[in-house]
Amino acid sequence: MLNRALNRLTGRILVAMAMIIALTALVACGATAPTESGAPASDSPVPAQPAASTSGDPAPTAVPAAAESPQTDDRGIYGGIVPMHDYAFPNLIWHPHEFSNQTKNMSGIYNGLLEYDAETDDPYDIVGDLAESWELQPDGVTYVFHLHQNAAWHNGNPVTAEDVVYSMDSLVNSEANRPQTLIIAPYYSQGNARAIDDHTVEIKTNNPAPDFVPMLASDAFKMMSKAWGESDVDTSKWENGMGSGPFMPTTLEKDVSLSLERNPNYWKEGLPYIDGSIHYYIADKGTAIGSYRTGQVLMTTWPVTNLSNTEILELQESEADTLDVYLIPNTSLLGTLINTTIEPFNDVRVRRAMHLAVDRAEFREIFGGGIAPMGTPFPPETWFGRGEEEASQIPGFRLGPEGGKHAGDIEEARRLLAEAGVPEGFKVNIMARTAVEYVDLAQLLADQYRRYLGWDATVQPIDSATGITRYKEQDYQIAAQGTALLVGEPDPIIGKIFMPGGLWIQWSGWDAPQKFKDWFAAQSQELDRTKRAEILREMEDFILNEDPGPLLVYYWSFRDQVVNKKIQNYHMPASIWVQLKHERIWCDPEC
Repeated sequence: MLNRALNRLTGRILVAMAMIIALTALVACGATAPTESGAPASDSPVPAQPAASTSGDPAPTAVPAAAESPQTDDRGIYGGIVPMHDYAFPNLIWHPHEFSNQTKNMSGIYNGLLEYDAETDDPYDIVGDLAESWELQPDGVTYVFHLHQNAAWHNGNPVTAEDVVYSMDSLVNSEANRPQTLIIAPYYSQGNARAIDDHTVEIKTNNPAPDFVPMLASDAFKMMSKAWGESDVDTSKWENGMGSGPFMPTTLEKDVSLSLERNPNYWKEGLPYIDGSIHYYIADKGTAIGSYRTGQVLMTTWPVTNLSNTEILELQESEADTLDVYLIPNTSLLGTLINTTIEPFNDVRVRRAMHLAVDRAEFREIFGGGIAPMGTPFPPETWFGRGEEEASQIPGFRLGPEGGKHAGDIEEARRLLAEAGVPEGFKVNIMARTAVEYVDLAQLLADQYRRYLGWDATVQPIDSATGITRYKEQDYQIAAQGTALLVGEPDPIIGKIFMPGGLWIQWSGWDAPQKFKDWFAAQSQELDRTKRAEILREMEDFILNEDPGPLLVYYWSFRDQVVNKKIQNYHMPASIWVQLKHERIWCDPEC
């Protein structure tokens, strides 16, 4: 318990980064965790809570009643198999760093160095996972992690510091497919980690990095066995996944389901509480809703259900006696992905015209359920995003005197297209994966572009896995697409969408100008929140007024986790990329 308390305290302080010297002193003195997290200092780079929009008060987020300890059987756990809803069947690539949407399925196979505590309502409570404890040295860039000495891989071999060093270097391997984890490349370079001994690892960041620990604690940053990674194992086979986590992969039926079973030799005593889970692929909204209502599925694999905010609120209201719905703000957005490598979308004037012609108010009204925050590049009403009142006066967001699109925005959009040589009746294909609400969003976007730009817009629905492959090959024009951020902080947002190595850059081919890259580097190292916010404002102004880059945001969506009231000990996460191992939930009554 003392180690867990120490880890929790260390996590909170590292997230806040308010006083680096004070952090080292606290860890060295063996301070214990406070009963409540205090408010961050004014220059702290991470807010105490994710800020929601003021555009509408969301329905009350479910707060579960305090759960009793899990009931036990002869093994010391309650047991049971939890059936889960999976919104999109994943691509069959099971390397833990070579993923796009597989983490929701394979997180339980692996551990990270750190994790967001799954047993607290504090969304920024970071604790150790493989790391028993850790500290930041007085230089502000050197972290020392002390590993649990009993941690072991599924094959029984011990987890060592060399495995962690190998994993850290794998995370930023630019010669391999790293669609998410390259986001830490500005902080960490290959060779920055070294093993001090078998259970102690030193990791240096390239500079002071306030967002390093929050990102490292997300489920994207899993540690893997060096021996497994260097072997010729076929990572396209589900059953070959091998980590140190609470669950092991068993069966997979493509486009139907996959299963995980409890690791009987898990090194965390008494965990996991359940015997395993089955992830059922259900794309159809009506089928998904029916499965929740009848208890055929008890929760989602992660906070994505294929339902819009409007639809999830209706489900919450109709099934309040049996279902809890958790609404997670500011870590997910919906918008247009643009292939900037092809004509005419390689012309900034065309991208500006598309930005001006999006009727974001209409998207929010139809799909946002009256609660979705405005679609500014950075989430509004956060410490680093502008307020909605200010944003509502900006071209592309402002309304006309009678409501609806502002006539000046449409006029300017058409002028830019004419200047760029794009004719009336231009044919555009909007690709839409049959996942989340993408097809419906694409239909509305096509209608808006017909009305406001005179384009001949058509929608092409496509299965999720094929769509991801076409993104990688840049084989599309534009697409209705969303993205979920690792955590709701500036670096994960900007790094994933706008910076070299980021997932949307890999898909869109957009290359930010040097001044934008310089701004990113400056703000990512700035420990004074006020100064950091000033740099971030310059970056957002550039996106709004000069080049929207690869992304046109419709709105920031509340992502939703549906949980049957049978599921105990579930707590709302800080983002959809954390708390996905499910090692601490159980069913009561039985699954």
